[in-house]
Amino acid sequence: QLRLAHGFDASDIARIEIETFDAAAALYPDMPDTTSMAQYSLPFAVAMMAVRGQVGPDEVQGAALSDPDVAALLPRIAVTATDRHTARFPDVRTADVAVVLTDGSRRAVTDVQPRGGPQEVPMPPEEVQEKFGIMTATLAPGRRATLWAMRGRMDADAPFSGLADLVTAPS
Repeated sequence: QLRLAHGFDASDIARIEIETFDAAAALYPDMPDTTSMAQYSLPFAVAMMAVRGQVGPDEVQGAALSDPDVAALLPRIAVTATDRHTARFPDVRTADVAVVLTDGSRRAVTDVQPRGGPQEVPMPPEEVQEKFGIMTATLAPGRRATLWAMRGRMDADAPFSGLADLVTAPS
């Protein structure tokens, strides 16, 4: 959000300061060795977003887990828990984020909420479809289309077993 609004990139960042709720601050703080560690690391996700502009399947596995630009930014990200954010969790998941640039300027936002969650900032349908495309890029086109078509029918007429079969079947 800050990067897009202010037009800086990862090389312009001196440090990132995040104040959030205790459970988020307790997530894995270092360069992850595995996909599981990467998925549960707020600093890694923030560094990856700053460096690559997105966090999708390609950013939490393989070569991404040893990306030197992400590794260089990670030690400059500080995550701390605050009483204000912790008191609202789990009903609200928020953070205050400040990016200090190499020129000394500071860009900040308060009470940032994750995008796309049911309680948080909903994503417009076109962004949901774009994210779906990123997350399912390795699936065959027909399987992707069937999964996408099922999304609106889950409560109405599609049995969950059909969705589970599509998701868990080999690619």
